[in-house]
Formats: sequence, C-alpha cells, structure tokens
Amino acid sequence: MLKLYHDHNAVCCQKVELTLCEKAVSYDAQIISLFKSEQYSPEYLKINPRGVVPTLIHDGSIIIESTLVCEYINDSFPGMALMPESPLEKAGVRLWTKLVDDEIHEAGSTLSFCAMFRDRMLNMPQDEREKRYRNVGNPIREDMYRSSVDLGLESPVAFRAIASYELMTRDLENHLAQSGDWISKSGFSLAEICMTPYIARIEFLGLIDIWLEERPRVAEWWERMKKRQSFTTVFTNVLSATNLEEMSASGLKIRNRVAERREEYLHAVVSQ
Repeated sequence: MLKLYHDHNAVCCQKVELTLCEKAVSYDAQIISLFKSEQYSPEYLKINPRGVVPTLIHDGSIIIESTLVCEYINDSFPGMALMPESPLEKAGVRLWTKLVDDEIHEAGSTLSFCAMFRDRMLNMPQDEREKRYRNVGNPIREDMYRSSVDLGLESPVAFRAIASYELMTRDLENHLAQSGDWISKSGFSLAEICMTPYIARIEFLGLIDIWLEERPRVAEWWERMKKRQSFTTVFTNVLSATNLEEMSASGLKIRNRVAERREEYLHAVVSQ
C-alpha cells in the first residue's frame, strides 16, 4: 500500500506528485490543508512529528522530506529511471536537488509569502498570528515568516530570495549550454522534478520573466517541462481558476518591487 499525505498547492508535495506521475505509480492520497493548519493536528503529528508535508507511507513505513521521498520512489518502483546510471552524473543531479533544498525552497516560500500570505497574516488577530508562528516549530522558518510579514519585500529574507532565483537561473542558463535539453546529459531526471514547482510558482505569480527574459535556454527548457504529461497532471488539471487568479493577482502587487530589488542586487554585484 502506498499513501501520500499532501496539499496540492504545496511545492514540496508537487515534487513528489511529479515523481509518482513520471513513474506511473498508483497511490492513495489524503489532503492535509496547510491553509487550515491541518499539518499540526494531533492525528497528523503522530505520523509526521515535524508537522510538514508531504509524508509517504509505503507498506507501513513512513518516509519524509520531499527530495528523499522522490529518490525513494525512484529506487523502489519500476518504470522510467529518474537518476542517471553514472555516479558522476548522479552527483550532478544531486547538486541541483541540493540547491533546491538549501536555497530555492526558502526563496520560493518567501516570495509566495510576500505575495499571497502576508496580507492574510496582517489581517489576523494578533493572538491568532502568534499561534501560527508558534506552530511552525522551527525557529529559522519562524524568523523568515515574521520578517516577511513585518517587512514584506524590504525584508533581508526577501532580498536573499530574489538573489537566489537570480543565481539559480543564471547558473542553469550556463549549465544547459553544455548539457543540452535537460539538466543531466542522460535526460530528464529528478533535477527537473525538484526544480519544477519553484519555477511554476514564480510563473503563476507572474514573475517568471523577471529572471528568464534574457535566458533563452532556461525559457526553452521550461517550455519542454510544461509539455510533459506529469506537469499537466500535477498543475494544469489540479489548480483551480481561483488558485491561479489568486496567485496572479498577488504577484502583480509585488512585481515591480521584485524587479527593482533584483536590479539592486545586480548593481551591488557589479559594484564589488
């Protein structure tokens, strides 16, 4: 038995859903609504004490942390191989999945928070807002959320997020010049899967051209990704018009300032 606890519009969960789709693996799904804070329910915390999604249960064993879940699925089920055979090329794929875990997850979360969730938090009663902060359980993430709510795009965390997307898209443009259509020379891999939700998020927020307008290889790579059936299954067929409209409207409110702060970063780099 395979069961996935997830939320459709959570980027970490989308990584796992893409992997399951690419491997053509059937599974039972249970939605854990992050908006309703269901990840902190006593029932779910018994399964995943960290109070995060996704969680995969396979024949009674619990697997957490989305990148590890993706690797587990690839290793455990037949179908399309999502990691190269060569140890060197595997290490190359893991450089990109590690970048997502180390930097891009926080960057995507920060921009999403500044765009979509900041107003909701500011409109909450103070005691409810504090409860949500406490429920995070991770002081580093809590500081990120507090800074994003208090300062919005003027937060150092937001500036770091914008810089992270800049560096990632710059490096990917250069990398694709050598690797070809996909990040690994061997073909489509977990590198694409782990990157996709974070690129999709900035597209849905209407921010993607800020980073891709002058990066044609990344733009072409992204169009190839969006043509895959897994993208249609996980994004196109699931996200409602309401979801998409909310993200687009939220992104529009911050778009100009994101572009300005990117220019601030580029100026600072050139001036060094």
